[in-house]
Amino acid sequence: MKKTSKKLISVALTLSIVGGYGSTLSLAAADSNPDVSKVTVTFNGNSTNSKGFTWYTSLDSKNSDLQVVKKTGVKKSDFKKALKFSGTQNISTNSQKEYVHKAEATGLKADTEYYYRVGDASLNNWSEVGTFTTAPKNGSFTFIDLTDTQAKTEDEAILSSETISKALDTVPNAEFMVHNGDLVDDGAKEEQWDWLLGHSQESLLNSTFAPSAGNHEDESYAFIDHFNLDVPENSATETGAYYSYDYSNAHFVVLNSNEDSEKYANFSENQIEWLKEDVKAAKANGSKWVILNIHKGPYTTSNHATDDDIMDPNGVRNQVAPLMAELDIDFVLQGHDHIYARTKPITSNGTASETEKITETKKGQTVEYTVNPDGAIYLIPATAGPKVYYKNQDPVLGEAFYNLFEVADENHSAIYGPDPSNNTRPVRGQIQNFVGITMDKDKLTAATYEIDQNKNNAEPYIIDQFGIIKK
Repeated sequence: MKKTSKKLISVALTLSIVGGYGSTLSLAAADSNPDVSKVTVTFNGNSTNSKGFTWYTSLDSKNSDLQVVKKTGVKKSDFKKALKFSGTQNISTNSQKEYVHKAEATGLKADTEYYYRVGDASLNNWSEVGTFTTAPKNGSFTFIDLTDTQAKTEDEAILSSETISKALDTVPNAEFMVHNGDLVDDGAKEEQWDWLLGHSQESLLNSTFAPSAGNHEDESYAFIDHFNLDVPENSATETGAYYSYDYSNAHFVVLNSNEDSEKYANFSENQIEWLKEDVKAAKANGSKWVILNIHKGPYTTSNHATDDDIMDPNGVRNQVAPLMAELDIDFVLQGHDHIYARTKPITSNGTASETEKITETKKGQTVEYTVNPDGAIYLIPATAGPKVYYKNQDPVLGEAFYNLFEVADENHSAIYGPDPSNNTRPVRGQIQNFVGITMDKDKLTAATYEIDQNKNNAEPYIIDQFGIIKK
């Protein structure tokens, strides 16, 4: 997504990150109108002709107005002939002194870039101007995946916002950003949303965001308040949300792993039945790819790989993971475990399938593709924020478990030693990661980037490349 230049207020806010992050970050506040804040753009409805918007204001701003205009060659946007939409407002669950506003833009043209602004027309109270692009009806596209931006302090949230910004700069053709959950450390504290969404505001104004709810956003509607999502009718949203969207020839499914039932740890029976029907419908409608986003994933290599909700008889690895292969889901994006790992294709009986592989080299970069995998490939992209975990050494996992993985390294932060406040984890804030993923007809190509605050001027570099080919 192309980004517009930000308008800087007269005073730049410069914050020095402490705790060994290895750099000082200078941020200028991006929002010239602080009364319109925490703006997010999400998929809502048909991705080729609609978008969802959420923003926050003081209680003085009662109207929920959205204006959208097709982007032209003119540098400055002109909203005199804008499409106009009205939305709804409710008092924030977390912050009783703020309105949450939501609106949808509909009837747009496919594969088209638009300017937009949100606010209250009666007060002439508007956000900064942002941009978004509607999905193409077909053709290749690129997106970014990252997870666990959760931060305990504002300094750490700035670090997470820098990861988001660097990801968009590194993958400039990314049309949207997927987040695998735990956006903040405590979803019931609105201050933490102010930190993350505020310091990421320029990035979020100019990109479409597709988040899943993490366990740190699992109460009091903390997740759904901040995002305008097309959730199934009558589905529960207090602990998060599950939903899906199409993009070109791919179908994306976002689960909420904060629910529970006797049959499924972390999931209600209603949600699992919805998953089955949703994927079947997507395939019947012609989707070539199915990509799933789940916060508490079944195949990871750190602390949570041996949690009861993963390993018990009703745990995710035993009950939900087999469905991934049975439903012919291609790729599963996970969070929660704060380490980088990637599996081989895993079948419905929990074993790695034999696969054909081919290697392609372009511009000096080599990518190994798995061809027609029998089973889903699982990826956990480590963390885009400060908190990291060591690799799980519990013998209960055993060699057979780690043989399911193509990549199962020790956390790259381990070289910097243990965290002073918790020696069971590596020191916080040293390394962040994100993944750029391109879908092109029958080929998925992914590049995983790392940011080390202590080298390469904290600029991203590639640590892993892989792909999937479906013939």
